Amino acid sequence: MTGMYIERPTYKREKFPPETRPLMKRLHWVHVILLSTTPLIALYGMLTTAVQVKTLVWGVLYYMFAGLGITAGYHRLWAHTAYSATYPLQLFLSFAGSAAVQGSIFWWARDHRVHHRYTDTTQDPYDALQGFWHCHIGWMLVKKDRCRLGYADTSDLKTDPLVRWQHKYYPLLVLLFGVVVPTTVAGLLWGDWRGGFFYATVLRMVLLHHATFCVNSLAHTIGRHTYDDVQTARDSWITAL
Repeated sequence: MTGMYIERPTYKREKFPPETRPLMKRLHWVHVILLSTTPLIALYGMLTTAVQVKTLVWGVLYYMFAGLGITAGYHRLWAHTAYSATYPLQLFLSFAGSAAVQGSIFWWARDHRVHHRYTDTTQDPYDALQGFWHCHIGWMLVKKDRCRLGYADTSDLKTDPLVRWQHKYYPLLVLLFGVVVPTTVAGLLWGDWRGGFFYATVLRMVLLHHATFCVNSLAHTIGRHTYDDVQTARDSWITAL
């Protein structure tokens, strides 16, 4: 990863023709179903399944594991190439990131690089100027027109064998690390299959989803303009947590 850098940001707002595709054809149905049903499933589980202390602790630990995959892996290692990591650590972080169920390394890091290069422009995948709802979750519910988005160099990601492997087998890795492992551990070790599924799997997934989404939305809504009073990005102790 040596020699990589994120391109200089641009604040020019390109003008594109109005979107003409019908809404139903623009919806990203996988994301719509995942992001709308998991909170409902978690709520159902909370109303029908008593939480055990062991399961709660396990859910918190697995939340931290998956969150590390996003913060240390997807974000700092692969999106920003902020440090170098040994292959075992990269493998660990790729598994942890899969447990978060937030897309593959390539998908996540590519859009994040585009976001930083085109912050607050129409070429930013989660442009904050389109509103809180859009940058929090709305941008994931529709299929992006790649011609309308900015470009960021991802040649390092495209040639990385581990990134390519994780992207290819991402659905299987999500099923294994996102669902099977957290549910099975609680089920086999202390007999709490329902708690393992509803709390350590689904609720943990929903909470981590929206904790991550808040960095796109709250971090551009509340707090202070520490370094730049032009961009919407802000510093806040809430999003720092």
